Amino acid sequence: MKKILIPTDFSSCANAAVDYGFAIAKKLQSELLFLHIVITPVDWSKLRKDQEELFPETKERIAFAKKQLTDLVNKAESEGLSAKKLLVFYDGNEKIHHYVRSENIDLVIMGSHGQYGFKEHVLGTNTYSMIRRSEVPVIIVKENNPKKDLQTIVFATNFKEETGKSFQQVERLAESLKAKLKVLFVNTPTYFLETDDIYHVGKEYLKEYASYNHDIEIYDAFKEERGIIQYATKISGDGIAAITYGKSDLMQYFSPSITENLIAMTELPVISIRVKK
Repeated sequence: MKKILIPTDFSSCANAAVDYGFAIAKKLQSELLFLHIVITPVDWSKLRKDQEELFPETKERIAFAKKQLTDLVNKAESEGLSAKKLLVFYDGNEKIHHYVRSENIDLVIMGSHGQYGFKEHVLGTNTYSMIRRSEVPVIIVKENNPKKDLQTIVFATNFKEETGKSFQQVERLAESLKAKLKVLFVNTPTYFLETDDIYHVGKEYLKEYASYNHDIEIYDAFKEERGIIQYATKISGDGIAAITYGKSDLMQYFSPSITENLIAMTELPVISIRVKK
């Protein structure tokens, strides 16, 4: 985990992710990259200086963003962290996940209000678009996040084979953070399994994909999300990890993923791991 990306719009919600990112970066000894995207009415990079004066509001937003990014870098460095800034000008619907690959990012930390509706699902907010497309783990942090560290991570799983590589990502992240990993299966009436069957499937899954020994935790609930949150609360977990299948924005509107539901339902940080195809 050498490089952490923190996209920011400088809101209080984004600032919560920044503060959390500082704590995680200190544990991982990672470099921070602060990213801000300014939507411009034209291709700003092609304008001459005199042409920029035709767009005073955009020019003012850019100046504000430059100062805010510089302040973030200075704050990080004052706490002993290595940090850089990236200001992007774009005249269309820029996607943050493009920069994960180009900047060799290992982890993304983003803020979220945790509320969504028609606009967010069909058009895609930056946060939800990111978790559906990101190739690296994404930690979603709420403004009222009660946790400042990741010491115990609850990993919710169905023990399906296609999630095995994603589980390995979660395990590596937990190892890097020196965090305990609780492997949780929520048993619901809709997809009910007998306890012995859960243990059998779970042990085979862990035998195939785990690098360490893990106990299998079973929790009964009517819905997966409720069970995950109730279990995390019961053990005073610091964060919840869940696998995202990367469905399209339209599909997500009609059938939101468990990850997205968790973001809406809990104040705990949610770690989204996109399933590896």
